[in-house]
Amino acid sequence: MPQRSTVRRGGYLGLVVAVLLIAACSTSNSSAADDAARVNQFRAAHGVHPLPRALELDLKAQAQAQRMANAGTIFHSTSLASGVSPGWQMIGENVAVAGSIAQAQSALEASPPHRENLLDPYFTQMGIGAVQVGNRVFVVQEFVQR
Repeated sequence: MPQRSTVRRGGYLGLVVAVLLIAACSTSNSSAADDAARVNQFRAAHGVHPLPRALELDLKAQAQAQRMANAGTIFHSTSLASGVSPGWQMIGENVAVAGSIAQAQSALEASPPHRENLLDPYFTQMGIGAVQVGNRVFVVQEFVQR
């Protein structure tokens, strides 16, 4: 049977500020872990199985979060399949920027295309990246079906 290769992206979400004074960009493993827990809590509340994190997806998400933080705006990966080992059937990506992980997650949950990625029962793995710049956190969520 041929492999289905569907790519789905959530819409753009967040507050984009015209001028960004980049102090020190810092990555936060605890922020990513917090967001992963929030994703799985949201899925559980809607009767959807939890997703384990995959290192390759975490690395992809973290690199994208850093690119967005460096640019001071949000945008999707140019190639969703880049950095994802073969065998996937579907890939989804959510991107956001907000004042906190909780605010970013709430905004993603309230947005229909992002919510669709968050609650898709066919996804089997996720990766989370988060970068704090001043009072903003750039968040990337990668989802894969294998």
